[in-house]
Amino acid sequence: MMRSISFLAFFMFAGANSKAACFQAIPLLPPSKEVKAYVGDTPEGLDVFGESPYGRAHAPYPPAPPRGLASPESIRVVADRAAIKVWYFEPKGKMQASRICRVDSWVSKGATEQPQSFFDEMARNARGDVLTENLLKRGLTKLYTNTYVYDEKGRIVRIEQSDFTKGTPSASKALHCRRYDERDRVILWVKPEHTMKCPSGEPSLKDQWREYRFATVDGKDVQLRHRWHFPDEKDQWREEWAPFQIDSTPESVRGHAYVDAPRGVKEIFGSNYGKRDNNAANMVLDVFGRWQGSTYYFTKPPVPLSVLENPDEIYKYERRRMTRLDNQYRMYELFKPNEHISTHRIYMLEGYVLRHEQLDAQGKINRIITVNDWRQPRPGPKPDFDDSRLSSKVPRLLAHQIYHRVYDVDAKGQPTLVAVSWNRAVLNPLKKTPLSVADLVFGTPDGTPSWKNQDEFDAAFNTSGDARQVFPDMPDDEQ
Repeated sequence: MMRSISFLAFFMFAGANSKAACFQAIPLLPPSKEVKAYVGDTPEGLDVFGESPYGRAHAPYPPAPPRGLASPESIRVVADRAAIKVWYFEPKGKMQASRICRVDSWVSKGATEQPQSFFDEMARNARGDVLTENLLKRGLTKLYTNTYVYDEKGRIVRIEQSDFTKGTPSASKALHCRRYDERDRVILWVKPEHTMKCPSGEPSLKDQWREYRFATVDGKDVQLRHRWHFPDEKDQWREEWAPFQIDSTPESVRGHAYVDAPRGVKEIFGSNYGKRDNNAANMVLDVFGRWQGSTYYFTKPPVPLSVLENPDEIYKYERRRMTRLDNQYRMYELFKPNEHISTHRIYMLEGYVLRHEQLDAQGKINRIITVNDWRQPRPGPKPDFDDSRLSSKVPRLLAHQIYHRVYDVDAKGQPTLVAVSWNRAVLNPLKKTPLSVADLVFGTPDGTPSWKNQDEFDAAFNTSGDARQVFPDMPDDEQ
């Protein structure tokens, strides 16, 4: 299902990553002598440095080092503490400014299950390192070492961790991985909890990652895509494309999408997708005079991710389009592959059908079925149908509460009431009986019962109480 993101390869940093003074082939060894150290609370800016860029500045370059850096041998830990962190900073550049390159986490020996052989090994490697020897004498043991890796431009590209909770690890693992473009924008961030290493090409579907795509317009960054990939159990995965757009032009097709492994693209929402499916009814403006965009669902998965990069591909698939009339009312249409006219248009409120419009092959309304005489709240200046033509009165049934009304509409848009449902009980003017508990009769406007029950009534007029005409993918036990 996953399409190639080979465009990222162009921006991959050239040459070897910089591990420099802090990196040691044996992770228990102290850093090289030229590094400086700091013991204390997390320095400003390092709490999220190199992690996910979502919702904050990408920060490819490390923050300035804290005050109080000193040679490791000159640092004395005098307070009795059950846990401590040692932050190491390596020199960089001609000005010899320092950048974070490693942090060691220490805890009390009594809080771990590390074997004695590990303590012995740690003591051997600490010989001559005053700071490490001091920490060992105070009954502390190393729990983790995180190493910060940079590219040749000095941008953070990887954070590795050596985990000592069970003794000496066989290898370090990657915690966070980053790639950038030429403008220092993050184009890929990976949290490789499954593979435990940074990808050289496409990221693994088993890891969590975020992929970004940008354009530059008038010197300003325009984010074209934020693709967020989540691994799930049993080798499944899901994604959010929130937001995405095809290009940087004002008229670009754009929106948001949900994707998963078994179904591919399952929903495109808040979008201007499906422009060929647009009609006067589904471009309804909200109470603020704006069109809120459409939402598409696909009834016959899987749908490939290429639909999110080539908008015209959407027409190849059977699709349900949902339009919001406001915060409560929804309108649904079903489009067949390579067709742009829906033969059913259904309005709903919280899962209940309020109105069912049936259309001919040219998109003209030829039947309207209303529940409780529901009318379009904002039909617009040129509606498909003028609701003022609907006559809600049923003279022969004035003593009864009316629920369903079926109108057949002729070629000139003139409706004729042909069927109704009513409550068998005489109408109490002070109390309305809900449809769900009414004793219904189905018949003609002259009061003649014609159908035994709602199933016969629905079959006669090709309608339903669960909108199955636009929900063909609904499970049979829910229909």
